[in-house]
Amino acid sequence: MTGLTPEAAKEFHGLFMTSFIAFTVIAIVAHVLVWYWRPWLGA
Repeated sequence: MTGLTPEAAKEFHGLFMTSFIAFTVIAIVAHVLVWYWRPWLGA
């Protein structure tokens, strides 16, 4: 369906998951830093 071999699909999946987790961690750190700088939601 995608034209990828099973090995290539596993390699792509690993790269995708690593990138997604790194992006998520960076986003969480950014939100925490902004929260300490200027809290939102009336806190």
